[in-house]
Amino acid sequence: MENEQPFSFLDQVRLGQTEWFRYFFGIVLILFFWFVLGGLFVLVPAFWAVVDDNPETAVNLETGLVDGFDPLVNYIAANLTFVPLIIGVFVVVRFVHGRPFRTIITPAKKLNWRRLGQGFGLWLLLIALASGVEYLLNPEIYTIVLDARRFLFFVLFVLLLTPVQTTAEELLFRGYLLQMTGHLSRNFWVLAIINGILFMVPHLANPELAASAILLPLFYLSIGAFFAFITLRDNSAELAIGVHAANNLYAALFANYTNSALQTESIFLVTELNPLYALLSFWAEAIIFYLVLFRRNRQSEPVAEGVIHG
Repeated sequence: MENEQPFSFLDQVRLGQTEWFRYFFGIVLILFFWFVLGGLFVLVPAFWAVVDDNPETAVNLETGLVDGFDPLVNYIAANLTFVPLIIGVFVVVRFVHGRPFRTIITPAKKLNWRRLGQGFGLWLLLIALASGVEYLLNPEIYTIVLDARRFLFFVLFVLLLTPVQTTAEELLFRGYLLQMTGHLSRNFWVLAIINGILFMVPHLANPELAASAILLPLFYLSIGAFFAFITLRDNSAELAIGVHAANNLYAALFANYTNSALQTESIFLVTELNPLYALLSFWAEAIIFYLVLFRRNRQSEPVAEGVIHG
C-alpha cells in the first residue's frame, strides 16, 4: 500500500525522494545551517572581543570562542549554534526528501520516551561509576570547584541547552547520515564504523586532543560507532539520544575537564585527562549497557519481519 511505512529503521530512507543528488544537496544545506547560520551565534561574542579594548579578552582560534569572557556567554553561544542544525536537518528531511521528520528517529508512529529515559538513566549511572573508579585510582586529578551560587545559575542553561546540542548531533549522525549510509550496506558493524568515523571528524578540532592524538580520536570514533550500533540494534534512535544527553550533562555539571572545549560551572574539575582510562572505561560502559538493555530481553523479543539484526 502507498501509505504503508517500512518497519526497519534503515528502511525509512525508502520513503520520499531518495535520488543521490538530494543527499548531496541535503548535506550541503545542513552544513550551511550549522556552520554559517549557526556560526553567527559565535560571531557575536567574537566581534565584541575584537572591538573591546580589554586586553584579557581574545578570540581563541582553536575553539572559535572568546577567552576572558564569562564561561556562560561562551557556553550559550556555542550551544545555540545547534539550533540551526536541527532546523537544517528538519528542512532537508521534510522538504528535500519529502518524508516525515520523525522517520530519522523511529519507524514507529510516535517517540518512545520510556526508551529514551532508560538510555539516559543507565548511562548516567555507568558514567558516574566510571568517574568514581577513576577518583579512587587517581584522586589528585579531581578538584572540588563548586561555587553554589554560580552553579545553580549555570545549571538552568545547561539543562536547557545541552540536550539541544546532543539531540542535534543525534538527528544528524544517528538519524540522517546513518540512514543515508544504509543505502551502501546493511551490515550493522560496517555502518557503525562508518558512522563512528563521521562522528569523529568534527571532534578532531576539540582541544582535548592535546592529551593524545591517537587515543582520543579512537575514543570519539568508539562513541559514534556505539551510538550507531545501539540505534540499529534497537531499531530507533531514542536510546542514543538519551545516552548522549546523559554523557554531556554529566561532564558539564559534575566533572568537567580543565582543557574542555566548553567550560562550565561544574562540581568537580578534572585537571588531567587520562586518554587510556577514558577509552577503556567507555568500552566497559558500552558492554555493560548493551548487556543490560539487549541481552536480557533477547530471548523474549519477537523477531519481526523487516528487522535486520547485527
